[in-house]
Amino acid sequence: MFWWMLTMLYRYVVMLISLSFLTCCAVPYRSPEDPKIFVPDRSSEVTVGQMDRDAVRNVLGAPQLSNTYWGFDLFRADTEETEVMFAVTPWPIPFARITDLLQRYTLVAYDANGHASAVATGLFRRPASWRNVSPIQQDFPALHLRAGELMFFVDPEGAREINLFVSPRGRDVFLQHARSSSDCTVVLGCGDRGCADQVSVDSNPARRLPVRSANVYWLKKDERVSWLQGVEPHNSDVRTPWLEVIVALNLASGEHAIEFSAKHFDGKTAMNFVCRPGEVTYFAIWASSNESFWKPALVDWHIDRSDIMPERFARRPLVILDDGQWYIDANLKE
Repeated sequence: MFWWMLTMLYRYVVMLISLSFLTCCAVPYRSPEDPKIFVPDRSSEVTVGQMDRDAVRNVLGAPQLSNTYWGFDLFRADTEETEVMFAVTPWPIPFARITDLLQRYTLVAYDANGHASAVATGLFRRPASWRNVSPIQQDFPALHLRAGELMFFVDPEGAREINLFVSPRGRDVFLQHARSSSDCTVVLGCGDRGCADQVSVDSNPARRLPVRSANVYWLKKDERVSWLQGVEPHNSDVRTPWLEVIVALNLASGEHAIEFSAKHFDGKTAMNFVCRPGEVTYFAIWASSNESFWKPALVDWHIDRSDIMPERFARRPLVILDDGQWYIDANLKE
């Protein structure tokens, strides 16, 4: 008798909860209400032109990422915001819990004397990995910071890790230095049509080739001019979501084989070439789509080689980091 009554009571409670979901509303509880106060903006404490790297770190702590050659420190401070959904019943019953990270990134650029030359900071809301955007708040869906010649961004695309470009001005300084290296440098970018997004060098596993990057859809209007200063968006007269960039590969001098492909398309192409110490060579890659719905492929590949900077590359930034991965070795020029 006791077990029968307990079973009936359990069924009643389940039915009551189910009915409450159907007929009543859910109430969210968010904590903390204003997480920004836990990751305050301390960039104003960095005195540009006076503080060296040690002084900056005394203010902002240990950097998440740093590089002497590129002259930057990247700092990050995190806090959590949680939302719990309660069903409105005679007793509040929690039935969903969501947690976001609110991250403050601060990018500090240093001049040749090691003093802070520029600083930029902002917030990024990082939702759970299985979500594209946060259901808690729609604020801070992407972040773009510009400190001197360095262009940082993180957005909901890709692996949502950090990305860093250097503007054409800083890029040209790097490429000039590369001419005194005992290795050679290969600079890759897209032509005017379809393009590879994977590259394999000397039969090694294919690696992402981020020559079309930074979905400019996420740029706020007030960020667009400052972040893209000195940089030309892809086909400025056409609405395209990406920014054209270039990738530099550092290779030992000698003979190499490079294969280009696309992750979501069939079709590939390859080339063999020989490079000499200190040589900087430019390759523009482009192809046509076969426009097949069932088996899309890139066909009619073209690779244009040049020993000088092609005009189409002139205003493209250079990739330093893509989704947290170095494309120019962090220690190469330390």
